[in-house]
Amino acid sequence: MHNLRLILEYDGTDFQGWQQQPDQRTVQGEFQKRLERLYGTPLRVIASGRTDAGVHALGQVVNFTAPHTMPLDRLHQALNGMLPPDIAVGFIDEVAPEFHARFNARRRFYQYHISYQKHPIGRQYAWYMRRQLDMNTLQQAAKYLIGCKDFTSFCVAAYEKENRICEIFSCQWETKQHGLVFHIEGNRFLRAMVRSIVGTMVEMARGVRPATDMPRILEVQNRQAAGESAPPHGLFLEKVIYDEGLPGG
Repeated sequence: MHNLRLILEYDGTDFQGWQQQPDQRTVQGEFQKRLERLYGTPLRVIASGRTDAGVHALGQVVNFTAPHTMPLDRLHQALNGMLPPDIAVGFIDEVAPEFHARFNARRRFYQYHISYQKHPIGRQYAWYMRRQLDMNTLQQAAKYLIGCKDFTSFCVAAYEKENRICEIFSCQWETKQHGLVFHIEGNRFLRAMVRSIVGTMVEMARGVRPATDMPRILEVQNRQAAGESAPPHGLFLEKVIYDEGLPGG
């Protein structure tokens, strides 16, 4: 058996997220259909993390095991020829049998884009706002998130019994032409955590609540204490890093 690792880029606009679901168009479902055609048998693909409906990926890392494989350059070309226009393979390599795209990931990077200009073309890649946000408030709020903390207040799936502790290594806002980009890097993220954080910080920047409220929101461990989630279309999974570094780097 060959364990293959790939980097995928996809536009999440027309997908109901990563995870395969009955009668729904998903990234995992579309990708596994093509693999079954290539290999003649169903294969399961593991991702570094599940992106929600409407969320995009620039560097989603996945792996799957196959009973046989063709040369990697030919496999790369074949997959890109078969995949729909909103999914592409950027890189392929063969890794150790024990490699697992999710469990071996060490750092994950996300971006969230906000636009102050209305763009009919490209509107699915940024949250449009008519009024500018207070940058000092955004940066102040972001600083409270750095470190190893319980992010229950920013987890939309309150019924999940998983560990809610995440370590955030860096978290900051960047100004760009006609908008902002939020960058966050952590060891792991809960379901819709980044969107919940962005939505809460936007409320702070609009004066709905102070940035100094962030420690209290974290401490109470209650989703109702935080703000509304930002829309999914501004969010991108940027890249995933493993012990050996960035795949393809």
